[in-house]
Amino acid sequence: MIELLKVPSLLTVQDSGRKGYRKLGVPVSGYMDDYSARIANYLVGNPGDAPLLEFLLTGPTLRFNASAVFAVAGDVDLKLNGLPIEPWESHWAKRGDVLEVGTLRSGLYGYIAFAGGIKCEKLLGSCSTYSRANLGRPLRAGDRLTLGYAILTGREGRYLPGELRPDYSGNEREIRVVLGPNLEHFTEEGIETFLSETYTVTPESDRMGYRLDGPTVGHSPLGADIVTEPLVPGAVQVPANGKPIVMMRDAQTTGGYAKIATVISTDLHLLAQSRPGTRVRFKPVNVGEAQKILRRREKTLEAIKAFLGGEMRAYKVKVSGKEFTAFAGKVKY
Repeated sequence: MIELLKVPSLLTVQDSGRKGYRKLGVPVSGYMDDYSARIANYLVGNPGDAPLLEFLLTGPTLRFNASAVFAVAGDVDLKLNGLPIEPWESHWAKRGDVLEVGTLRSGLYGYIAFAGGIKCEKLLGSCSTYSRANLGRPLRAGDRLTLGYAILTGREGRYLPGELRPDYSGNEREIRVVLGPNLEHFTEEGIETFLSETYTVTPESDRMGYRLDGPTVGHSPLGADIVTEPLVPGAVQVPANGKPIVMMRDAQTTGGYAKIATVISTDLHLLAQSRPGTRVRFKPVNVGEAQKILRRREKTLEAIKAFLGGEMRAYKVKVSGKEFTAFAGKVKY
């Protein structure tokens, strides 16, 4: 069991989300940054979809009431019993130890994974918090969480080298999109504006959607409104004011604004980790290209999982433009 001593910002339990309930109006929810969350789980030997803690900007202070192995994913300072320890590495904690998680230097969301995951009652097949519908609630100081059973030996000391860590620094992002499906609701100039101009993430952004500011995207005579139709995370709606809104993990399941594009699933975490003020540019790709990008990312995550587990398997990994070979607990490049 762990006990939360300080919770300075939004802190929730999340897993990979609810699947199969969107037809009933239930959002997917789940990790805002599935890439970092999966790596956090791999660091402690969990399946990639295990429930963990997601914090917004500043992490909690917590006490371990039993021995556990944990890892924190994020560019953040950590202290265990007042002594600095490293993120992106699995650590052993004994009963009574106190973990302090600081403020992220880059990105918006960080993750704390525990070997065995977090035990919780699944609601509609998931532990993910979706507070708008009372599917769980944000955590607060004094809450206690029970960890799942895990053999801890061998799970501590796993370390992700810096060159394999996602980089969320910088104030600019290129986000790839598939255009459509409501392009007839936009002028050619409006589509060109969307693809050529720079937009800024606004403070009015949250787990439901990211609002962008920038040049107005022009609508055709058909206007901004459509007959309400399904929405998915990544869908880019453009209401009458011409300012794009990107749907995120807690987005509603239907909407009545025309959609100019959809952010590909492999880039949604990049947008999720963009703080207000971050500049965003959109790059079009087709469906086939998006699928190839997804397959490459999955191979990369398989390689990272194998690397952390010391498996005798080799993968080509491309991270930040560099190609690596990961195998048997080593990285060569």
